[in-house]
Amino acid sequence: ESDMIHKQQMGYPEKDILMGLCEALVRNYLSNVGKGKKIEEPIIFQGGVAANLGLRKAFERVLKHRVLVPEHYDVMGAIGSAILAREQRLESNQPTSFKGGDFILTGEFKTSSLECKGCPNMCEVVCIKRNNKVLAYWGDRCKRWETSIKDYDRKEGTLKVV
Repeated sequence: ESDMIHKQQMGYPEKDILMGLCEALVRNYLSNVGKGKKIEEPIIFQGGVAANLGLRKAFERVLKHRVLVPEHYDVMGAIGSAILAREQRLESNQPTSFKGGDFILTGEFKTSSLECKGCPNMCEVVCIKRNNKVLAYWGDRCKRWETSIKDYDRKEGTLKVV
């Protein structure tokens, strides 16, 4: 941050300062997340950050290779997770607890939060309700709230995935 302020004071163009920031982010990413990993072509940049042209160009400069951003870069992780979940479910031959699209489209959803005072963590616990029925709690490090919900209605509304 202080380096950016110094460069501003020295009169560097804003685009050069921003590219320097992008390159610093790329180097930081590669030295932490990519440490010890061999990066080979094709290099695919996915996730919401892939929309940032400056970061893509910085990756290309640092890696000295073309970086591809696919059309659906922002949802590739979700699609991959869905494929893995489906494969795991099919291999295990267990029924799914997926409620289906109608469950989401026809219900009235509300969220709320509370500060738990059950332990020294003082967690902010988020609650999701559908039609005034609690579906989930999360954010509690001690799992006091998360584990308070029993395996409710798992059979109701499940779909067979093929």
